[in-house]
Amino acid sequence: MKINYNITGPKRKSLVGAISLELNAPTIYLGAPTFAYEVGGYHIDKNGMLEGEDNPNLVADLQGLHDFKAITEEYDTPLPEPEPVPEDIQIPYEAALGGRVSPCHDYEEPPVYVEPEQSDEVETNRLTIDLPRSSFTDMALENLKRLVESKASLIKKALATDCIPIMTTEESISFPWFQGELTSDEVKAYTHFVTALCETAKTQQRVNATEKQVENEKYAFRCFLIRLGFVGFEYKAERKILLKNLTGNSAFKNGAPSKAEEVMADE
Repeated sequence: MKINYNITGPKRKSLVGAISLELNAPTIYLGAPTFAYEVGGYHIDKNGMLEGEDNPNLVADLQGLHDFKAITEEYDTPLPEPEPVPEDIQIPYEAALGGRVSPCHDYEEPPVYVEPEQSDEVETNRLTIDLPRSSFTDMALENLKRLVESKASLIKKALATDCIPIMTTEESISFPWFQGELTSDEVKAYTHFVTALCETAKTQQRVNATEKQVENEKYAFRCFLIRLGFVGFEYKAERKILLKNLTGNSAFKNGAPSKAEEVMADE
């Protein structure tokens, strides 16, 4: 489907947040040059065009629950014709007005001040992953911060960045950790990494924030990834992406054994 909302700036970000809430999926900001968002398999371009599999219920909820009305709607499979409404049906006065009747409706209310819209295109070429704040308890959020702090050095090196802030607002938790041109496989791996961090933080009772020094970076981080759920052949490509910037040997804690050691072990 292609649903055109024709909105930019803060309004588009609010639309993306509403989609994330309805789909219960993380938000991925792709940065330059597209300035697009991806949420749960749906693509939202810089002009507010929503594309993905047909989901008329999502479109209806975005309008009914979040006041986002589409300019045009195009579906891959035509929607069934709506049932006709009888001409003599009685509609209550309040319902005809949308159910919002103010005791002071005869008086004109002052306009609400709205901040001027800002273009998303001023943002840097950075992939940002957002999750709804409502899906975290205060304890889960604190656990998340401690979990990231406990592996901060390894995470920074693995992601080739010197800064891994966790940005929190009333609506969302953001991870603006990823920079540069990224492949679809890298976006997939990084999204899984962030969501796995969050799920682990939600299930832990208490997390130790103390960071330990390691000699074999790849082995230590591979163990951490396995703890997060990156287990099995299906996550081999993602583990490879997340380990590529680290040093050491991912299979042996003390490095690969020498040939002489292997012979002695065989004997």
